[in-house]
Amino acid sequence: MSAEGLAEAEGRYRMIVGQYGSRFSEEQKVELRRLCGLAQRPLESLRAFAAENGDGPALYLKPLVEREKKAVGAAAVGAGKKP
Repeated sequence: MSAEGLAEAEGRYRMIVGQYGSRFSEEQKVELRRLCGLAQRPLESLRAFAAENGDGPALYLKPLVEREKKAVGAAAVGAGKKP
């Protein structure tokens, strides 16, 4: 991680502790510092992606599993009738 990334993660930690510090135990503060550092690497890679206003989405949601189409045969037509 870059020096700027470390400084940003530390700044994020200090901001959170400054605002909500009384709510955290010492163990939670240690975990919070770890999570702030852990989140920094994905943030840096996300910021490295070039995007302009008007760019379309990079991903379109597409189901991983194709659903079976319902049969439109005699079984489906007969299912609506009452005996």
